[in-house]
Amino acid sequence: MRLEIIRKVLQYINQLPEKDRRIIKLHLLKLEDPYTAPDVELLRNGHCRMHIAHSSTAFFKVLPGGIVRVLDVMTIEEAHKRYKRFGK
Repeated sequence: MRLEIIRKVLQYINQLPEKDRRIIKLHLLKLEDPYTAPDVELLRNGHCRMHIAHSSTAFFKVLPGGIVRVLDVMTIEEAHKRYKRFGK
């Protein structure tokens, strides 16, 4: 599958400290096969969530044509406040 990360998410990731940036990017690469990626949970409306190293959460959607689009990455604390946006 092809992994797409929307621009605002990539900008957010790139402004993080190097260690956090490296960990998040390594986890996101696992979404090239979202069906075997660890810590993935299916939400409503086709959205999915991936926990990253007990500190971050990525929201993504698997689209037709083999595209995995990362919609947002945030801290776990932020994610708990905003789950409704992704149908939880």
